Amino acid sequence: MLTQSVLFFFSYFIICSVLLGYGQLFKVLIFNNYKNINEIGFTGLIGFLFLYLISSLIIVFSNIDKYISLLILFVGVISFIFYLFNKKFDTKSLLILFLILILFIPMAIISEPTEDFFFYYQPYMNYLKSSKIIFGLVNINSTLAFSTYSLYDVIIFFRIENIVENSFSLPIIVFYVFYIVFLIELLLKRFNLFNFIILFLSIVTFTKLRDIGTSIPPQLLLILSFCLIYNFLLSGINEDNFSKLLLLLCLAIVIRFNSIIILPLILLIFFRYYRFIYAYLFNNKKIIFILSFTIFIYFSKNIIASGCLVYPVSNLCFEKLDWSSNMQVTKQKYNKLSADSKGWPFYAKENFEINEKFVWKNLDKENFINYNDYNKTFPSFWIKYWFKDPNYKKILNLFLLSLLVFIILNIKNNGKIKKNGIALKDYIFLLFSALLIIIFWFFVSPQMRYGGYFSFIVFFSLIFSFINYQKNKKIHYFSLFFSIIIAFSYLSIKNIKRISNDIYDNKFINFPWPNNHELTNNVDYKIFEKDNNLYFKRLRTDRLLFDNGEQAILMCGNIEFPCIPEGKEICLGKRKNYGSFSVYKKNQEEKKCLKFMNKNILY
Repeated sequence: MLTQSVLFFFSYFIICSVLLGYGQLFKVLIFNNYKNINEIGFTGLIGFLFLYLISSLIIVFSNIDKYISLLILFVGVISFIFYLFNKKFDTKSLLILFLILILFIPMAIISEPTEDFFFYYQPYMNYLKSSKIIFGLVNINSTLAFSTYSLYDVIIFFRIENIVENSFSLPIIVFYVFYIVFLIELLLKRFNLFNFIILFLSIVTFTKLRDIGTSIPPQLLLILSFCLIYNFLLSGINEDNFSKLLLLLCLAIVIRFNSIIILPLILLIFFRYYRFIYAYLFNNKKIIFILSFTIFIYFSKNIIASGCLVYPVSNLCFEKLDWSSNMQVTKQKYNKLSADSKGWPFYAKENFEINEKFVWKNLDKENFINYNDYNKTFPSFWIKYWFKDPNYKKILNLFLLSLLVFIILNIKNNGKIKKNGIALKDYIFLLFSALLIIIFWFFVSPQMRYGGYFSFIVFFSLIFSFINYQKNKKIHYFSLFFSIIIAFSYLSIKNIKRISNDIYDNKFINFPWPNNHELTNNVDYKIFEKDNNLYFKRLRTDRLLFDNGEQAILMCGNIEFPCIPEGKEICLGKRKNYGSFSVYKKNQEEKKCLKFMNKNILY
């Protein structure tokens, strides 16, 4: 246990160092005057963006094995050490980073990753480890083609076979740490109550690493983008801060495309600052090129994997490509995900005698709306089912937490810290923008994991910071200190208690690493051959599955690529080799594939 604990903490700090090294190198390459951009939190975040670009280019030519990963880590550490000794990192910011890293250690230790990891992300990393880029990946296993894997294009570098294989959770907590540090740095530069309430709500809301996954990091980036825009209105816009905004937005979209829910605000900002932006485009061609190239890479990878710009959004798919996905399956995947976000499972349970936890089948009967047509209904119909999902309680919790910090900040008045606030017209501008974002979110994908946290954290922070600013122009040190103590204490106590319970219940296989469940050949899976190619078929056992009675979703977990869950081989496309590239063409038995997938389109 001692050896593994030392290796865990060593990996924790090394990952942070590598990301800072690449982030600083990226700044030197793309900024005309990078010395003015010294926030260490921002540096770490764009380290993720740089490594995403590197990973995306490597996979075109090669799989990402442990030797490539070790080389990437070595260059990152050397880069960090070089810039550290050349005093390119702010000493105060480094101390803050180190302190936050220490405070977040309990959160970094988990026994079980989320089930999505074994179903989506571990099989995707097995693909990256085993093969260069494949055309028509969707026709091997459609779950590998979702446009939400970009974070794991980076995490793959920190998973070293036979050395550190279970480190997949650490880069995510480091991402969160960089976010917190960047917020603190923004506050130290010029304190404002809006950013402080954002900081408080973030710490007390995102307390479980299991719940962060790939859905929260892009929302954290959107929150930071909103904070930067608030700072534009507070201190004026300049090229350096606008560059930060563009890079953070680019990374948010690459990690999860539904980050475009911020579009209403961005359009309003572009209209407001159109003269500045016009000049910016001419003065910062290098950054514009990098941003354009990154988005090009992102869409190109998606098209290669599935034939879609964004999978499974069927309106963004090119059906005539040889390797395109089964279009009917793609449409139904999107319809199911969208319908579920609006309460369709609760509507289905009301109309059918369903005892299972999940509703996967595309149910249909007279006077019943299946999930394909459910999205065509108005909110006046589906809102009552949306309220049956406890998702709305998370919005209520954010409101109550905002109210709590408002009360704490007003315990002592007549403080010495000036609450820098924006003008009333600018508050109205931001509130109007936030409302548009919430409306957009509500009509498109009203789930907290699809942008809801971002939408309501900034909305409630705006409201309560405005009320507080109007009430009193200054704030007391005690109120700020007490708020932060409460936030970090809550996070630490909650995670320490969880770790203690997991140790008592013997949930850790290899403390302090997250568990990595091994699946056994000829028990949990078997090898089969089709068209002279070998595949691994996941069989139904009691290990790594979403159990839903007669139905179940089988997870491939650590099974080698290509792994296909039992039954889904009916959708397997035919492999053709063109030079060194493999192309999986669309399965010709589309109707049989659709019939199988119709039982559970998310499979």
